[in-house]
Amino acid sequence: MSDLQVALITLGAFIIAGVVVYNWMQERKMRKNITDDFLVPQKDVLAEDFYIDTDAYVDKEFADIPNKAKLTERLNEPDLTSMPAMAADEISEQDEALQDETTDEELIKEAHIIAGLPPMKNVAHAQEQEIKQGPNEVLGRSIQRQAKSLEIPAEDSANTFETEGSASTLPNEIHPQIDLTAFLYVTKNINAQPLNTMANAIADDMGVPMMVHGMDKGGKWYMVNQNTPNESFKQVACSIQLADRGGPISKHMLNKFQFSIENMGLEIGAHVEWQGSGDAMQRAIGLDKFCMEVDQLVSVHLVQGEAPVHGTKFRGLAESSGMRLGEDGKFYYYSSSHPDAPQFILVNSDSQPFTSDSLRNTVVKGATFQLEIPKVANCDQVFSQMVQIAQKMANSLGARMVDDNQKPLGDLQIEKIRQQLKIIHATMVARGVMPGSVSSARLFN
Repeated sequence: MSDLQVALITLGAFIIAGVVVYNWMQERKMRKNITDDFLVPQKDVLAEDFYIDTDAYVDKEFADIPNKAKLTERLNEPDLTSMPAMAADEISEQDEALQDETTDEELIKEAHIIAGLPPMKNVAHAQEQEIKQGPNEVLGRSIQRQAKSLEIPAEDSANTFETEGSASTLPNEIHPQIDLTAFLYVTKNINAQPLNTMANAIADDMGVPMMVHGMDKGGKWYMVNQNTPNESFKQVACSIQLADRGGPISKHMLNKFQFSIENMGLEIGAHVEWQGSGDAMQRAIGLDKFCMEVDQLVSVHLVQGEAPVHGTKFRGLAESSGMRLGEDGKFYYYSSSHPDAPQFILVNSDSQPFTSDSLRNTVVKGATFQLEIPKVANCDQVFSQMVQIAQKMANSLGARMVDDNQKPLGDLQIEKIRQQLKIIHATMVARGVMPGSVSSARLFN
Protein backbone atom coordinates (compact mmCIF):
# COMPACT_ATOMS: atom_id res chain seq x y z
CA MET A 1 0.00 0.00 0.00
CA SER A 2 1.43 3.28 -1.04
CA ASP A 3 1.83 6.36 1.11
CA LEU A 4 -0.91 8.13 -0.86
CA GLN A 5 -3.46 5.43 -0.07
CA VAL A 6 -2.60 5.54 3.63
CA ALA A 7 -3.02 9.31 3.69
CA LEU A 8 -6.39 9.10 1.93
CA ILE A 9 -7.64 6.43 4.34
CA THR A 10 -6.51 8.46 7.34
CA LEU A 11 -8.14 11.60 6.00
CA GLY A 12 -11.40 9.71 5.38
CA ALA A 13 -11.36 8.38 8.94
CA PHE A 14 -10.89 11.89 10.33
CA ILE A 15 -13.78 13.19 8.19
CA ILE A 16 -16.11 10.39 9.31
CA ALA A 17 -15.15 10.95 12.96
CA GLY A 18 -15.78 14.68 12.59
CA VAL A 19 -19.22 14.08 11.12
CA VAL A 20 -20.10 11.69 13.95
CA VAL A 21 -18.94 14.15 16.63
CA TYR A 22 -20.78 17.01 14.95
CA ASN A 23 -24.02 15.03 14.78
CA TRP A 24 -23.65 14.02 18.41
CA MET A 25 -23.19 17.63 19.51
CA GLN A 26 -26.21 18.78 17.45
CA GLU A 27 -28.39 16.05 18.91
CA ARG A 28 -27.32 16.98 22.46
CA LYS A 29 -28.05 20.64 21.84
CA MET A 30 -31.50 19.82 20.43
CA ARG A 31 -32.40 17.65 23.40
CA LYS A 32 -31.39 20.41 25.78
CA ASN A 33 -33.58 22.93 23.94
CA ILE A 34 -36.52 20.55 23.98
CA THR A 35 -36.11 19.96 27.69
CA ASP A 36 -35.97 23.71 28.41
CA ASP A 37 -39.01 24.47 26.23
CA PHE A 38 -41.22 21.74 27.66
CA LEU A 39 -40.75 21.97 31.41
CA VAL A 40 -43.50 20.25 33.34
CA PRO A 41 -45.61 22.95 35.16
CA GLN A 42 -46.02 22.84 38.90
CA LYS A 43 -49.81 23.08 38.51
CA ASP A 44 -51.91 21.94 35.59
CA VAL A 45 -54.61 24.61 35.13
CA LEU A 46 -56.54 22.26 32.86
CA ALA A 47 -56.60 19.41 35.35
CA GLU A 48 -57.17 21.52 38.47
CA ASP A 49 -60.03 23.87 39.34
CA PHE A 50 -59.47 27.50 38.42
CA TYR A 51 -59.90 29.81 41.40
CA ILE A 52 -59.76 33.55 41.93
CA ASP A 53 -59.64 34.95 45.42
CA THR A 54 -62.42 37.53 45.02
CA ASP A 55 -62.25 38.57 48.67
CA ALA A 56 -58.59 39.49 48.28
CA TYR A 57 -59.37 41.39 45.10
CA VAL A 58 -62.16 43.37 46.78
CA ASP A 59 -59.96 44.10 49.79
CA LYS A 60 -57.28 45.46 47.45
CA GLU A 61 -59.74 47.58 45.48
CA PHE A 62 -61.35 49.08 48.58
CA ALA A 63 -58.26 49.35 50.75
CA ASP A 64 -58.98 53.06 51.27
CA ILE A 65 -62.60 52.37 52.29
CA PRO A 66 -62.27 50.13 55.36
CA ASN A 67 -65.90 50.42 56.40
CA LYS A 68 -67.45 49.40 53.08
CA ALA A 69 -67.16 45.75 54.10
CA LYS A 70 -69.22 46.51 57.20
CA LEU A 71 -71.92 48.13 55.11
CA THR A 72 -72.03 45.16 52.71
CA GLU A 73 -72.08 42.78 55.64
CA ARG A 74 -75.07 44.61 57.11
CA LEU A 75 -76.98 44.40 53.82
CA ASN A 76 -76.41 40.63 53.58
CA GLU A 77 -77.49 39.77 57.12
CA PRO A 78 -80.01 36.91 57.19
CA ASP A 79 -83.59 37.36 58.32
CA LEU A 80 -83.86 36.14 61.92
CA THR A 81 -87.56 35.46 61.57
CA SER A 82 -86.86 32.59 59.14
CA MET A 83 -84.24 30.83 61.33
CA PRO A 84 -84.47 28.44 64.28
CA ALA A 85 -84.52 29.98 67.72
CA MET A 86 -81.01 28.85 68.63
CA ALA A 87 -79.51 30.18 65.37
CA ALA A 88 -81.37 33.45 65.79
CA ASP A 89 -79.94 33.89 69.29
CA GLU A 90 -76.42 33.30 68.03
CA ILE A 91 -76.84 35.81 65.21
CA SER A 92 -78.42 38.28 67.62
CA GLU A 93 -75.32 38.13 69.83
CA GLN A 94 -73.08 38.72 66.82
CA ASP A 95 -75.29 41.57 65.67
CA GLU A 96 -75.16 43.22 69.10
CA ALA A 97 -71.37 42.99 69.07
CA LEU A 98 -71.25 44.57 65.64
CA GLN A 99 -73.70 47.26 66.70
CA ASP A 100 -71.53 48.09 69.70
CA GLU A 101 -68.61 48.64 67.37
CA THR A 102 -70.46 50.76 64.82
CA THR A 103 -73.95 52.21 65.33
CA ASP A 104 -76.45 52.50 62.49
CA GLU A 105 -76.07 56.25 62.34
CA GLU A 106 -72.29 55.96 62.14
CA LEU A 107 -72.64 53.34 59.40
CA ILE A 108 -74.78 55.64 57.26
CA LYS A 109 -72.38 58.52 57.90
CA GLU A 110 -69.61 56.28 56.58
CA ALA A 111 -71.80 55.39 53.61
CA HIS A 112 -72.11 59.12 52.89
CA ILE A 113 -68.32 59.36 52.88
CA ILE A 114 -68.12 56.37 50.50
CA ALA A 115 -70.53 58.15 48.16
CA GLY A 116 -68.34 61.25 48.21
CA LEU A 117 -70.74 63.40 50.24
CA PRO A 118 -69.88 65.98 52.91
CA PRO A 119 -70.33 64.79 56.49
CA MET A 120 -73.73 65.59 58.00
CA LYS A 121 -74.44 66.98 61.43
CA ASN A 122 -77.40 64.64 61.83
CA VAL A 123 -77.76 61.75 59.42
CA ALA A 124 -81.49 61.42 60.06
CA HIS A 125 -82.08 65.03 59.01
CA ALA A 126 -80.21 64.46 55.75
CA GLN A 127 -82.93 62.10 54.55
CA GLU A 128 -86.42 62.78 53.23
CA GLN A 129 -88.81 64.18 55.85
CA GLU A 130 -91.79 63.09 53.84
CA ILE A 131 -90.84 59.41 53.47
CA LYS A 132 -92.88 57.03 55.62
CA GLN A 133 -92.02 53.47 54.76
CA GLY A 134 -93.38 50.53 56.65
CA PRO A 135 -91.59 47.29 57.48
CA ASN A 136 -90.35 45.33 54.52
CA GLU A 137 -90.86 41.63 55.03
CA VAL A 138 -89.06 40.68 51.85
CA LEU A 139 -85.77 42.49 52.45
CA GLY A 140 -83.38 41.34 55.14
CA ARG A 141 -83.67 42.60 58.70
CA SER A 142 -80.50 44.66 58.28
CA ILE A 143 -82.04 46.81 55.52
CA GLN A 144 -85.17 47.30 57.63
CA ARG A 145 -83.03 48.52 60.52
CA GLN A 146 -81.08 50.78 58.18
CA ALA A 147 -84.27 52.30 56.79
CA LYS A 148 -85.65 52.89 60.29
CA SER A 149 -82.47 54.65 61.32
CA LEU A 150 -83.09 57.13 58.50
CA GLU A 151 -86.65 58.04 59.47
CA ILE A 152 -87.06 61.62 60.67
CA PRO A 153 -88.78 62.23 64.01
CA ALA A 154 -92.21 63.84 63.82
CA GLU A 155 -91.14 66.86 65.83
CA ASP A 156 -88.36 67.70 63.37
CA SER A 157 -89.64 69.34 60.19
CA ALA A 158 -86.48 70.50 58.40
CA ASN A 159 -83.23 69.15 57.02
CA THR A 160 -80.22 70.27 59.03
CA PHE A 161 -76.69 70.90 57.85
CA GLU A 162 -73.70 72.80 59.14
CA THR A 163 -72.06 75.86 57.65
CA GLU A 164 -68.85 77.39 58.90
CA GLY A 165 -69.52 78.66 62.36
CA SER A 166 -73.32 78.23 62.30
CA ALA A 167 -76.11 75.73 61.79
CA SER A 168 -78.90 76.35 59.28
CA THR A 169 -82.09 74.60 58.29
CA LEU A 170 -83.46 73.74 54.88
CA PRO A 171 -87.14 73.79 53.94
CA ASN A 172 -88.73 70.38 53.61
CA GLU A 173 -89.03 70.64 49.83
CA ILE A 174 -85.28 71.18 49.36
CA HIS A 175 -82.78 68.33 49.38
CA PRO A 176 -79.16 69.18 50.27
CA GLN A 177 -77.74 66.72 47.70
CA ILE A 178 -80.13 67.48 44.83
CA ASP A 179 -80.46 71.26 45.00
CA LEU A 180 -78.05 74.18 45.03
CA THR A 181 -79.35 76.59 47.66
CA ALA A 182 -78.44 80.16 48.54
CA PHE A 183 -79.46 81.72 51.86
CA LEU A 184 -80.17 85.44 51.89
CA TYR A 185 -80.03 87.03 55.33
CA VAL A 186 -81.84 90.35 55.05
CA THR A 187 -81.10 93.30 57.30
CA LYS A 188 -84.68 94.45 56.97
CA ASN A 189 -87.59 92.02 56.69
CA ILE A 190 -89.00 91.61 53.18
CA ASN A 191 -92.62 90.92 52.28
CA ALA A 192 -93.75 87.95 50.22
CA GLN A 193 -95.18 89.91 47.30
CA PRO A 194 -92.06 91.81 46.18
CA LEU A 195 -89.97 88.69 46.83
CA ASN A 196 -92.25 86.63 44.58
CA THR A 197 -92.01 89.28 41.84
CA MET A 198 -88.20 89.20 41.87
CA ALA A 199 -88.12 85.38 41.97
CA ASN A 200 -90.47 85.11 38.99
CA ALA A 201 -88.32 87.52 36.99
CA ILE A 202 -85.20 85.41 37.67
CA ALA A 203 -86.98 82.14 36.83
CA ASP A 204 -88.40 83.56 33.59
CA ASP A 205 -84.99 84.85 32.55
CA MET A 206 -83.33 81.47 33.19
CA GLY A 207 -86.14 79.38 31.73
CA VAL A 208 -85.88 76.70 34.42
CA PRO A 209 -87.86 76.20 37.66
CA MET A 210 -86.54 77.76 40.83
CA MET A 211 -87.78 77.24 44.39
CA VAL A 212 -87.95 80.22 46.73
CA HIS A 213 -88.77 79.96 50.43
CA GLY A 214 -89.10 82.57 53.11
CA MET A 215 -88.68 82.15 56.88
CA ASP A 216 -90.91 84.16 59.19
CA LYS A 217 -90.08 85.44 62.66
CA GLY A 218 -91.15 82.13 64.21
CA GLY A 219 -88.71 80.14 62.09
CA LYS A 220 -91.37 78.65 59.81
CA TRP A 221 -90.63 78.24 56.09
CA TYR A 222 -93.14 79.25 53.42
CA MET A 223 -93.00 78.42 49.72
CA VAL A 224 -93.06 81.79 47.98
CA ASN A 225 -95.63 81.95 45.15
CA GLN A 226 -98.81 83.77 44.24
CA ASN A 227 -100.68 81.96 47.04
CA THR A 228 -98.18 82.80 49.78
CA PRO A 229 -99.76 84.70 52.67
CA ASN A 230 -98.60 88.27 53.12
CA GLU A 231 -95.85 87.35 55.54
CA SER A 232 -92.67 89.23 56.38
CA PHE A 233 -89.50 87.17 56.04
CA LYS A 234 -86.18 87.52 57.83
CA GLN A 235 -84.43 84.86 55.74
CA VAL A 236 -84.84 83.66 52.14
CA ALA A 237 -83.72 80.42 50.51
CA CYS A 238 -83.40 80.21 46.71
CA SER A 239 -82.79 76.76 45.16
CA ILE A 240 -82.26 75.21 41.76
CA GLN A 241 -82.06 71.49 40.94
CA LEU A 242 -78.58 70.35 39.89
CA ALA A 243 -79.56 67.37 37.72
CA ASP A 244 -82.41 65.21 36.47
CA ARG A 245 -82.91 62.48 33.89
CA GLY A 246 -81.98 64.99 31.20
CA GLY A 247 -78.48 65.35 32.64
CA PRO A 248 -76.66 67.88 34.85
CA ILE A 249 -77.45 71.55 34.78
CA SER A 250 -75.35 73.46 32.25
CA LYS A 251 -72.42 75.57 33.35
CA HIS A 252 -74.00 78.61 31.71
CA MET A 253 -77.28 78.14 33.58
CA LEU A 254 -75.50 77.57 36.86
CA ASN A 255 -73.46 80.76 36.49
CA LYS A 256 -76.57 82.67 35.52
CA PHE A 257 -78.41 81.47 38.62
CA GLN A 258 -75.54 82.36 40.94
CA PHE A 259 -75.13 85.78 39.34
CA SER A 260 -78.89 86.50 39.60
CA ILE A 261 -79.04 85.53 43.28
CA GLU A 262 -76.01 87.71 44.11
CA ASN A 263 -77.70 90.64 42.35
CA MET A 264 -80.92 89.89 44.22
CA GLY A 265 -79.01 90.02 47.49
CA LEU A 266 -77.58 93.44 46.58
CA GLU A 267 -81.03 94.70 45.62
CA ILE A 268 -82.71 93.74 48.90
CA GLY A 269 -79.64 94.43 51.05
CA ALA A 270 -79.06 90.79 52.06
CA HIS A 271 -75.97 88.77 52.90
CA VAL A 272 -75.75 85.70 50.60
CA GLU A 273 -74.38 82.35 51.77
CA TRP A 274 -74.29 79.25 49.55
CA GLN A 275 -75.20 75.89 51.04
CA GLY A 276 -72.78 73.00 50.57
CA SER A 277 -69.08 72.82 49.87
CA GLY A 278 -67.10 72.25 46.71
CA ASP A 279 -67.66 73.31 43.14
CA ALA A 280 -71.37 73.35 42.25
CA MET A 281 -70.73 72.09 38.72
CA GLN A 282 -68.80 69.10 40.02
CA ARG A 283 -71.67 68.38 42.41
CA ALA A 284 -74.07 68.42 39.45
CA ILE A 285 -71.87 66.05 37.44
CA GLY A 286 -71.53 63.70 40.41
CA LEU A 287 -75.29 63.75 40.93
CA ASP A 288 -75.87 62.94 37.27
CA LYS A 289 -73.44 60.01 37.50
CA PHE A 290 -75.31 58.74 40.55
CA CYS A 291 -78.60 59.01 38.64
CA MET A 292 -77.28 56.96 35.75
CA GLU A 293 -76.04 54.32 38.19
CA VAL A 294 -79.33 53.74 40.01
CA ASP A 295 -81.91 54.73 37.37
CA GLN A 296 -82.74 51.16 36.40
CA LEU A 297 -85.90 49.67 34.93
CA VAL A 298 -86.88 46.07 35.72
CA SER A 299 -88.98 44.40 33.00
CA VAL A 300 -90.88 41.11 33.04
CA HIS A 301 -92.38 40.06 29.71
CA LEU A 302 -95.43 37.91 29.05
CA VAL A 303 -95.25 36.22 25.65
CA GLN A 304 -98.23 34.52 24.00
CA GLY A 305 -98.07 30.74 24.09
CA GLU A 306 -99.72 28.28 21.74
CA ALA A 307 -103.21 29.66 22.29
CA PRO A 308 -104.05 33.33 21.50
CA VAL A 309 -104.75 35.66 24.43
CA HIS A 310 -108.03 37.50 24.03
CA GLY A 311 -108.00 41.11 25.19
CA THR A 312 -111.14 40.77 27.30
CA LYS A 313 -109.67 37.95 29.39
CA PHE A 314 -106.36 39.80 29.61
CA ARG A 315 -108.04 42.92 30.97
CA GLY A 316 -110.13 40.91 33.44
CA LEU A 317 -107.04 39.24 34.90
CA ALA A 318 -105.16 42.55 35.12
CA GLU A 319 -108.01 44.31 36.92
CA SER A 320 -108.64 41.36 39.24
CA SER A 321 -104.98 41.65 40.26
CA GLY A 322 -105.49 45.26 41.37
CA MET A 323 -104.38 47.05 38.21
CA ARG A 324 -106.27 49.91 36.57
CA LEU A 325 -106.23 51.00 32.94
CA GLY A 326 -105.08 54.61 32.60
CA GLU A 327 -105.94 57.16 29.95
CA ASP A 328 -102.49 56.72 28.41
CA GLY A 329 -103.18 53.07 27.58
CA LYS A 330 -101.17 51.52 30.43
CA PHE A 331 -102.28 49.42 33.38
CA TYR A 332 -101.15 50.86 36.74
CA TYR A 333 -100.79 49.01 40.02
CA TYR A 334 -101.47 50.98 43.22
CA SER A 335 -100.87 49.62 46.70
CA SER A 336 -102.90 50.45 49.78
CA SER A 337 -99.86 52.10 51.39
CA HIS A 338 -99.24 54.29 48.30
CA PRO A 339 -102.67 54.96 46.76
CA ASP A 340 -101.49 58.03 44.84
CA ALA A 341 -98.24 56.71 43.34
CA PRO A 342 -98.21 53.72 40.94
CA GLN A 343 -95.80 50.98 41.99
CA PHE A 344 -95.39 49.39 38.54
CA ILE A 345 -97.10 49.38 35.15
CA LEU A 346 -98.18 46.91 32.46
CA VAL A 347 -97.77 47.98 28.84
CA ASN A 348 -98.42 46.46 25.43
CA SER A 349 -95.33 44.81 23.94
CA ASP A 350 -96.04 46.19 20.46
CA SER A 351 -95.91 49.79 21.79
CA GLN A 352 -99.61 50.33 21.04
CA PRO A 353 -101.66 51.66 23.98
CA PHE A 354 -104.33 49.46 25.51
CA THR A 355 -107.83 50.81 24.95
CA SER A 356 -111.25 49.47 25.81
CA ASP A 357 -112.04 48.91 22.14
CA SER A 358 -108.75 47.20 21.29
CA LEU A 359 -108.98 44.89 24.28
CA ARG A 360 -112.55 44.01 23.37
CA ASN A 361 -111.91 43.21 19.72
CA THR A 362 -108.31 41.93 19.42
CA VAL A 363 -105.89 39.48 20.93
CA VAL A 364 -102.82 40.40 22.99
CA LYS A 365 -99.58 38.98 21.61
CA GLY A 366 -97.45 40.14 24.54
CA ALA A 367 -97.27 42.52 27.48
CA THR A 368 -94.50 43.87 29.71
CA PHE A 369 -94.45 44.63 33.43
CA GLN A 370 -92.14 47.56 34.22
CA LEU A 371 -90.79 48.73 37.58
CA GLU A 372 -88.78 51.94 37.98
CA ILE A 373 -86.53 51.16 40.92
CA PRO A 374 -85.82 54.68 42.27
CA LYS A 375 -89.52 55.58 42.36
CA VAL A 376 -90.69 52.96 44.87
CA ALA A 377 -89.89 52.88 48.56
CA ASN A 378 -89.62 49.10 48.92
CA CYS A 379 -88.40 48.01 45.51
CA ASP A 380 -87.73 44.41 46.54
CA GLN A 381 -91.21 43.98 47.98
CA VAL A 382 -92.83 45.66 44.96
CA PHE A 383 -90.77 43.48 42.61
CA SER A 384 -92.01 40.35 44.38
CA GLN A 385 -95.59 41.56 44.03
CA MET A 386 -95.06 42.28 40.32
CA VAL A 387 -93.56 38.83 39.69
CA GLN A 388 -96.42 37.19 41.59
CA ILE A 389 -99.04 38.92 39.40
CA ALA A 390 -97.04 38.15 36.24
CA GLN A 391 -96.85 34.46 37.15
CA LYS A 392 -100.57 34.34 37.92
CA MET A 393 -101.48 35.94 34.59
CA ALA A 394 -99.03 33.75 32.67
CA ASN A 395 -100.54 30.58 34.14
CA SER A 396 -104.11 31.71 33.44
CA LEU A 397 -103.37 32.86 29.89
CA GLY A 398 -101.08 30.00 28.92
CA ALA A 399 -98.32 32.53 28.30
CA ARG A 400 -94.59 32.40 28.95
CA MET A 401 -92.72 34.69 31.34
CA VAL A 402 -89.36 35.79 29.86
CA ASP A 403 -86.66 38.40 30.42
CA ASP A 404 -85.39 41.15 28.11
CA ASN A 405 -83.42 38.56 26.10
CA GLN A 406 -86.54 36.41 25.60
CA LYS A 407 -85.10 33.73 27.88
CA PRO A 408 -87.38 31.96 30.40
CA LEU A 409 -87.49 33.82 33.70
CA GLY A 410 -87.03 31.26 36.46
CA ASP A 411 -86.35 31.39 40.18
CA LEU A 412 -82.59 31.74 39.68
CA GLN A 413 -82.95 34.75 37.38
CA ILE A 414 -85.50 36.35 39.72
CA GLU A 415 -83.14 35.98 42.67
CA LYS A 416 -80.32 37.62 40.70
CA ILE A 417 -82.59 40.59 39.98
CA ARG A 418 -83.48 40.79 43.66
CA GLN A 419 -79.80 41.04 44.60
CA GLN A 420 -79.38 43.90 42.12
CA LEU A 421 -82.30 45.69 43.75
CA LYS A 422 -80.60 45.47 47.15
CA ILE A 423 -77.43 47.03 45.74
CA ILE A 424 -79.33 49.92 44.15
CA HIS A 425 -81.33 50.48 47.34
CA ALA A 426 -78.14 50.65 49.43
CA THR A 427 -76.53 53.03 46.92
CA MET A 428 -79.46 55.44 47.15
CA VAL A 429 -79.51 55.28 50.95
CA ALA A 430 -75.78 56.04 51.06
CA ARG A 431 -76.34 59.07 48.83
CA GLY A 432 -79.12 60.34 51.08
CA VAL A 433 -81.85 60.02 48.43
CA MET A 434 -84.51 57.69 49.78
CA PRO A 435 -86.20 55.52 47.11
CA GLY A 436 -89.85 56.39 46.58
CA SER A 437 -89.58 59.80 48.22
CA VAL A 438 -90.77 63.11 46.76
CA SER A 439 -87.19 64.19 46.12
CA SER A 440 -86.45 60.90 44.36
CA ALA A 441 -89.49 61.36 42.13
CA ARG A 442 -88.30 64.89 41.36
CA LEU A 443 -84.79 63.69 40.55
CA PHE A 444 -85.94 60.86 38.28
CA ASN A 445 -88.79 62.70 36.59
